[in-house]
Amino acid sequence: MVIGIGGVGSVIGQRLHEYDCFDRIVLADMDTTFATHLSARTSKNRFVLAQVNAMDTDRLAALMREHQVSVTCNACTCQTNHSVLEACLRAGSHYLDMAADIYSPPGVKRPGKNSFEAEIEKFNQRYIDSDLAAILCMGMDPGAVNVFARWAMDRLDTASSIRVLDADNAEVRGYRFAVLFSPETFFEELGAVPYFVRDGRVTSGKPLETEVEWVRFPDPIGLQKTYAVAHEEGVSLGIYPPFVDKGVRYSVFKYSVPDKVVNISKSLALLNLDSWKKIRVDGVDVSPVRVASASLPKPAQLGATVDGYSCVGTEVRGTKDRRRVEYFVYSMDSHRDTYEKYGYSLTLVQTGIPPALTARLLVTGKIPERGVMMPEHLDPEALMNDFSREGLPIFIEKREVARL
Repeated sequence: MVIGIGGVGSVIGQRLHEYDCFDRIVLADMDTTFATHLSARTSKNRFVLAQVNAMDTDRLAALMREHQVSVTCNACTCQTNHSVLEACLRAGSHYLDMAADIYSPPGVKRPGKNSFEAEIEKFNQRYIDSDLAAILCMGMDPGAVNVFARWAMDRLDTASSIRVLDADNAEVRGYRFAVLFSPETFFEELGAVPYFVRDGRVTSGKPLETEVEWVRFPDPIGLQKTYAVAHEEGVSLGIYPPFVDKGVRYSVFKYSVPDKVVNISKSLALLNLDSWKKIRVDGVDVSPVRVASASLPKPAQLGATVDGYSCVGTEVRGTKDRRRVEYFVYSMDSHRDTYEKYGYSLTLVQTGIPPALTARLLVTGKIPERGVMMPEHLDPEALMNDFSREGLPIFIEKREVARL
């Protein structure tokens, strides 16, 4: 089952349909418009369309049992995570999602927060007891980049730092402003307190003012101004015990953000328009961030209008055989080429391929881990071997320093 059939959900559904290991793919959403479009343009399809609210746990579990769902990809906003996790437990389905709630360290979590730590704490033992896996934050970043980190860490004797780096030089034609993935998530991330690990401790900074650094990405992207941004992997990679045992003291997620977007984000934050907390306007309860995003184009509609490149990767610094070694493992592709090949924008394809591939590996027994976990807990080899074949081109730069 794929629940939440927007741009990313459509990519996941399309990719799952190419795998023979699935007898049918349930496309579930409150609004079945995009599911209907995907079904209509897929010949001899094995899709089943279902209208359901992800927050209706009982109905969702019943739907999973009815269709004997073996794995569920939750492509909705993270507010649905607990509901879908619970439904999967009741129905005996593995679980995948692409994001958790914005990280808040112990002691400052607000009630109802859906951080990856809260989900692991609440559901891990129950998933182990049910012989099920729930892999959290398994999109591109977080997701594939966590796997990149684990792959590099497995090749080092010691490690000191992990930087997840994301840059894009895309231009969207025909719109004054557009966002290539969920606008609500985008604004929430940019306006949230960025947490990261420094000197072995989780620390925080000011939105779009912290860890500002110019980073040279592979051509044709080149030099980009990056900021520490609230992302799950910026913390999870720095506190993962096996990485800490190898010496990691610093981890961060950095995003290249154009000055125009910085100004827009700061303006929304100043007006409290980047919040999901509902307010009453003219007798109606609305989330400000939903209002701020309502007039923007849907990411699933942007593919044909986007030019440029995206680069997302993980840099790990450490030592091997007493030599300083640095890995940069990344995926990079063209927005235009990706759209012409898949019919969706590169951002959506990058995010949709990792969960679809992981779903296949889960049901075919290639991922034996059980419980609730972040992607760095997985053995990375099966995923790394298949990413490029699945359409997510992977590049590895390795730099060594040896003393003469």
